[in-house]
Amino acid sequence: MNDRRLTERRTNSIVAEPISRKRDRRGEERRESPRREIALDVREPGKKSRSCVGDLSVSGASFITTTPPLSDSIQMMFTVPGYVGPIIASGVVVARRGAEKGTQVSIVFTDIDVEAELAVAQWIELRPVSAAA
Repeated sequence: MNDRRLTERRTNSIVAEPISRKRDRRGEERRESPRREIALDVREPGKKSRSCVGDLSVSGASFITTTPPLSDSIQMMFTVPGYVGPIIASGVVVARRGAEKGTQVSIVFTDIDVEAELAVAQWIELRPVSAAA
C-alpha cells in the first residue's frame, strides 16, 4: 500500500501536454468575415435612433457609444453602395466592452434581408479594409 503523504503530487502531470492553446488562439484573427467602417443608425425598441460610427460585417456590426443600449435587442439602419435604399437589420447584443471613448457594443444580425446581406458582402469585398478592423 502506498502512503499518500510520501508522494509528491504537485509535480505529477495530470495533463500529458501543457495547455497553451488559449494564448495562441487569441493572437490570431478569429472573425469569420472582414469588417468595414460605416455610419450606423442604431435604435432600441421604443427609443429614438442615434447615429454611431461602427464596423460592419456580413454577420453583424460593432460600434462605440457613450450611451450603450440597455436592451439586448437592436435595430440598425445603414446604406451600402449597390443597394437601393437603406438596409434595416435586427440584431442581438453579444458583447459590451469598455473602450477609450465609451462602450463598444457588438451585434450579431438576427434578421436581415437576403439581398441586403448579399449587397453587404459585395461591398465588403470591394472596399479596402478599414484601419479600425
